[in-house]
Amino acid sequence: MNPAPRPASGIIAPTLSIYLDLVRFLAAVCVVLYHSWPLLFPNSHVKWPGHEAVVVFFVLSGYVIAHAAMRPGMTTSVYAQHRIARIVPVAWLALLLSIPLTFVLPVPVTWQSLAASIWPNLLFIAQSGWAFIDAPLNPPFWSLNYEVWYYIIFGCWLFAPGRWRWVSTVLAAIVAGPKILLLFPVWLYGVWLYRRMPAFRLTTAWIVFMITLVAGALATWLNLSDLLRTRLYAVFPPAWHLHYSSQFLYDLMLGVVVACNFASVAALAPAMTVPAWLASLVRSLASYTFSLYVFHSLLIELFWHALQLRSISAFFALMTIGTVLLGMATEKRTPWYRSLLRRWLAPRRGKSLAPEA
Repeated sequence: MNPAPRPASGIIAPTLSIYLDLVRFLAAVCVVLYHSWPLLFPNSHVKWPGHEAVVVFFVLSGYVIAHAAMRPGMTTSVYAQHRIARIVPVAWLALLLSIPLTFVLPVPVTWQSLAASIWPNLLFIAQSGWAFIDAPLNPPFWSLNYEVWYYIIFGCWLFAPGRWRWVSTVLAAIVAGPKILLLFPVWLYGVWLYRRMPAFRLTTAWIVFMITLVAGALATWLNLSDLLRTRLYAVFPPAWHLHYSSQFLYDLMLGVVVACNFASVAALAPAMTVPAWLASLVRSLASYTFSLYVFHSLLIELFWHALQLRSISAFFALMTIGTVLLGMATEKRTPWYRSLLRRWLAPRRGKSLAPEA
C-alpha cells in the first residue's frame, strides 16, 4: 500500500485541522477538570491528565506557530502582531481580574505581595531564570510564561538578519532560562512535525494512532510522571528547583507520543471526511480553548470559594457562561486587537498579513 498523500506545503489538511481543534479543546477540558474535580467530587479519585494536557498544548503550539510563521509574506512585525494580539488580551485581563477577586476571598494579602506576583507575569518573566512566581489565583498561567519565550526564541531564529540571528536567539534563550529551555524540545517537536511530517502508510498510521492513545492512557494511569520525578529527586535533589520543569523527562517522552499521534492523523486525514455540522461544532468549541484555559481557575475561585456555589450543574453552567463572555471580549476579538497593533506597529510599506494561527 502506498503512503498516504501529503498536503501541499503550508497547508493543513481540513480533517487534521479539525482533529487538532478537537484535541486542544479536550486538553483544556482536562485541565479544568484537573483543578475542579477534587472540589466537586472530593470522594472520587479520578486522575485527570492536567499536566499531560499542557504537553499536548506545547506540541500543538509548535506545529501551529510554525505553520503561521513560515507562510509567505510573514515578517517580524506581522509575527509580533499576531502573537501579541493572541496572547496579551487574554493574559492581561486574567491578571487584572485577579486583583479584585483576591481581596474578595478570605485569604491574607497585601497590595505589595499582589503586585510582586502580578508584574512578572504581566511581562511573562515569572518563570524565567530560576524565578518561580505564580499568577494570583491562576496556577495554569505558568505555561504562558514558557510559551511566550518559545515564540520569542523561534521568532529571533526565523526573522533576525545575518549574524544577529544567533546573537538574538542566544540572548532570548539566556533570558528565558534553564527551566523554560528544558521543555523547549517539546515545543520544537511541533515545529519539526510541520517541517518534516512523516508519510506513514495508511495501515501503519492506524497502528501508530492506536499505540499512541494506549501509551498516553497508560502513562497517565500508571502515574509515570510522578515516578520519574521522584527518581530524579533521589538521584539529583537540586532538581526540585525546576518546579514546573521537574517532570521534563516524562514530558520529553510524552511529547514524542503526542507528535506521533498527530503524524498518524495527518497520514489518515486525506482519506477521511468529517460532517460539516461536526466540523462547525468542533471549531466553535475550540475557538474558546485559550479563554477556558486561562480563565477557568479564576472562575472556580469566584463561583466555588467566593460565592459558595455548591450546585454542580449551576457551577458548570456559570463556568460556561463566564468563559464565553470573557472569550468574546478577548479571544474572539483577536482580529480587532491585531488591527490596532497593525496601526501602531506595522511599517508603512509591505503590510502583507498572513493568516492567524
